[in-house]
Amino acid sequence: MAVENWLLCNRLRAHAAEIAAGNTEAWAAAERDVAAAGADEDADIALPILEQDLDLLNALIAGWDDGSAHMAEWDRAVLKRALKAYRKRLKLMRLDDESSSSRNPLSKGDESSITGVRPPEQYPQEVWDLLVAQGKLREAGGGLLELTTV
Repeated sequence: MAVENWLLCNRLRAHAAEIAAGNTEAWAAAERDVAAAGADEDADIALPILEQDLDLLNALIAGWDDGSAHMAEWDRAVLKRALKAYRKRLKLMRLDDESSSSRNPLSKGDESSITGVRPPEQYPQEVWDLLVAQGKLREAGGGLLELTTV
């Protein structure tokens, strides 16, 4: 997995689980991840880590899950790039389908009926899961995802 594709929300969720299991060294790893994501200036994200307050960290994670807390700029940027890559792949698949040699060249040219594609592999599954959870994509079965608004 490329370093620019990881999500801070998932890293902090994993660190919170380690801390709850008694691994206090996970605080240092969480602090490194927050700094690497450039979120150390965001008080909502940095404060639970700096104070080593597991309850505050769990509240932040719960806020991300229910949408009441804003995600880190890092995560929003990764999700935006992933969705752009998905849309590009969908567009190329549709164009390829429309220009297929199986279509009659004398016809008016039907539009493609492709509504979903496999997501690009350059982003990990956790990115696609989060986009589905946010309602921007939906599962179409067989590993395919569809845009919720086409």
